[in-house]
This record gives sequence, C-alpha cells and structure tokens, in this order.
Amino acid sequence: MRCRYIDARSDEDDADRPLQQQSPNNFHDRQHLYQHQHPAQSCSSRGSSNNNAENFGVSRQNLVSSIPTLDYDSMTDVVIDDIADEPTSAILDYCKRKFLRPYVQILGLVGIRPMSVDTTAFQAFISHLQTVIIFTLLCIGYFLQYFASFRRDRGFNHSRGIEKTVTIERSGYKEAYDCGELLFVYIIPATLHVCGFMSAVWVFRMADNEQLQNLVERVFLMSNAPRKLCIALWMFVLGGSVWIGFLCAYVVLLSNAQSNQMNIQWYENPNTTVQAVVKVSLISTIFVHDLVQMIILISYCIECYLLKLHLYNLKDKLIQHTIETLDWMREVLEFRKLLSHLNQKVATPICFFTVLNLCYAFAGLIYLFRNYDFQGPVKIFSLSIANLMMWLILGLAPFFAAASVTRACKVTQASGHQIRVRPFVYHNTPSEDLDSTLMFASSLNMSAKLYRMPIFISYLCFSILIVSLVILTLGMCMNVSLGFI
Repeated sequence: MRCRYIDARSDEDDADRPLQQQSPNNFHDRQHLYQHQHPAQSCSSRGSSNNNAENFGVSRQNLVSSIPTLDYDSMTDVVIDDIADEPTSAILDYCKRKFLRPYVQILGLVGIRPMSVDTTAFQAFISHLQTVIIFTLLCIGYFLQYFASFRRDRGFNHSRGIEKTVTIERSGYKEAYDCGELLFVYIIPATLHVCGFMSAVWVFRMADNEQLQNLVERVFLMSNAPRKLCIALWMFVLGGSVWIGFLCAYVVLLSNAQSNQMNIQWYENPNTTVQAVVKVSLISTIFVHDLVQMIILISYCIECYLLKLHLYNLKDKLIQHTIETLDWMREVLEFRKLLSHLNQKVATPICFFTVLNLCYAFAGLIYLFRNYDFQGPVKIFSLSIANLMMWLILGLAPFFAAASVTRACKVTQASGHQIRVRPFVYHNTPSEDLDSTLMFASSLNMSAKLYRMPIFISYLCFSILIVSLVILTLGMCMNVSLGFI
C-alpha cells in the first residue's frame, strides 16, 4: 500500500488566492478592512450589501460546506492508493515460468504431456503423435535386446555361443532353456515396461491431469522460499539425469568390453558393419527406455515431496495459529484428495517399474554369486556391481519417497495434541474448538501406498537389513576371488 502526503496551505498563502477561493474567515476580515479604508464607497455600497447580505450568508455557508476539513494538528492529509501488484499472482507466475512449463515440456519428451482445457487440436495431435513414436521405439528396443542377446541384469548373454555346441542328446534341454529365457528375460520384462508406460499415459493425460498443477501451485503459495523450492524440485530432475548418464555409460563400456561376446540372432558370423549398427541402435533404444522410466519415477518422487511439504506447512500454520482451525480442516480434506490421487492413479505405473527394477537387481546379484567367473577381468566385475546398485537404487527410490509422505501424515496426526498444550498461542480460542481439532487430527489415518499397501520407513529398513544379511551370507559361503588382467 502506497501513501502520498499533501501539506495543507497556511493562512498566509490565502491572500494570494482570488477572492472567491479564499477561506471564509480571511474573506470576512478583509471585507471589514476595506470598509474602514474606504468609508464613502462603503456607505454607497452599504445599501446594496445589505440587500445581498442574506445571499452572501447563504453562499458563505455553501462555501464552508464545500471546503474539505483538514487536520490542522498534523497539517497533513493522507491519500491511499491501491497497489496493482498482487503477491499471489506474482508467485503463480514465477511457479509457471520456472517450473511448471519447463516440466510439462520434459513430460512431452516421452509422450505423457498432460492435456489442459485450452489445448488446441493441433497440440493434441502432436502429443498423441509423440506417444505413438515413443511406443514404437520401445517395441524396437525390446526386439533389439533379444536380437543382440542383451540382458539388462548382466549385459550380453555369452551363454548363447556355448549353447551352439550342445549335443543332439541335449537338444530338448536347449529348447526348454531358450523358451524359458525368452519368456522370463525378454517377454515378461518388456510387458511390464510397456504396461508402466501406457498406464503413465493414462494417468497424466486422461485421469485428472490438472492434479499436478494444483498441487504445485498450492505448495508454492504456502512456501516461504519459492526460489529454494524450485531449486529442490529441479534437483530431482538432475538426479534422474545423472542416473541416466551412469546407465548409458555402463551400456557403452560393457558393449566395448564384451564386444567379442556379442551374438546376433540369425547371423552366424556378422561383419563389423552389422555389429556396429546393431550396437548403436541398441544403445539408442536403451536410452529411450531409461528416459521413459526415469521421467515417470521422478514425477512420482516430486509429487511425494510436494505432498510432504504441503502437509508440514499446514502443520506449522496450525501450531503457530496463523490459520483458523476450521480452515485447517478444509485444507487437510483437500490434501486427502491429492493423496488419494497419488495412491490410486499415480502409483499404478510405479508398481510396474519397481517390480521390473528390483527383479533386475536381484537377478544380477544371484548371477554374481552363482554363475559369474570371478577369475575374469575386474573391469567387468566392477561394471556388474555398478549395474546392480543402480537398479537397486531405482527400485527403492519410490518406496522411500512414499515413506516420507507417510511420516508426514503421522506427524500431522499428532498436531492436535500439540495445540492443546500451547496456552500462549491458543489462549483466546474456546476449548470446544480445540477439542474438535484434536479429535479431527487424531482420527486422520493417511499414508502413501504402493501395491495398495501403506509404506512405512520401518518396513523399508527391515527389508534392507534382510537383503544385507543375505548378501553377506552369500559372500561368506561362496569362494569369491578376483583375477586381475
């Protein structure tokens, strides 16, 4: 709000004004002074002045009533102007420019860009075309992995070259092994991956696609530091980009290290050109696979982070009494709708991807302790360990994100007890309102869910403990030794 101060003119400046604009008191004094200095003219004009006395009195009263009353004690008059700039609109504009619009463009890279109300027919056509292109690239990538005998859990499958020397007596075993490998290594993982992608298209494009924008705007409006919040959100995207970089580097290094183990289907002795084309195409399609999965998983983690911040902001406002208890209850009910959208819709593609990633991690772990040649090069062993850790991190990241939301829900559930024992903040609030808020907060039973199950941090820690014990036990029982070349 902007104030402008106007100084009132003193009576000394009144003499410089025209006679009609002078104040009433000065005008009356000057009239008497003029009659004293010019008695003849005043006598001649006294008759006319007596006739106009009543008219002058009326005009004088009108003049007095028309002049605004000034505060002569402060000698100032305050004029208040409204400011056109609105903080809410500025924050929303910053949110859209710095995060929402660029993030929607990133979603469009993998064909899951949300459809807003003002989307034109041409933009909708381009979005659907991007989805079809990404789906085609995914299918080509699945075929190339089988064509080049490449497995995401261990690299190139060199056992196919050994199987060519299998005798006729064991041909039945070879056919059974090939069918099992085709089903569990290529068909089922490809089905899980494409189901995760198609369910993500359905969630982001058709099922309440404005929920993400609503959540982001709410958190930005309630945040005390929008700039730090924007940086924190982009750190998730940066972390996903680093993961893609490491995984692509792993594929490139592994393809160079195992170039002699690359077996192409239906080619007995492929030449160098065919191998180079297949290798480049394989790396490109694997990059598309990882990009799709990374963006969908990062989107889930971002929504979990925003929900956690939103709930902590509501809890702080309630404890500090910067929000009324009834308004706080309404905000919590709106939060429950956003959490339900996360559990029932956004978590659907995440379930497909976490199963796939954890299967890759455990399959790679079993391969290291069972079939891996530890007398081989350390470089291959290091790449296998790095690949296992990347799949494990990617598989556990959504669980930790969901567990953080569940933790925030439990903290909010105890906020009713905190305001009940704060006499200085809520000393003017009736006890009935505090009791109703306490009962409402205690009845909240909210949690983030994956596979329709609540995710708690204690369960995750226990699972990690079991996995660590299994790995250490296998390492102690197996005679692991590394050869250096």
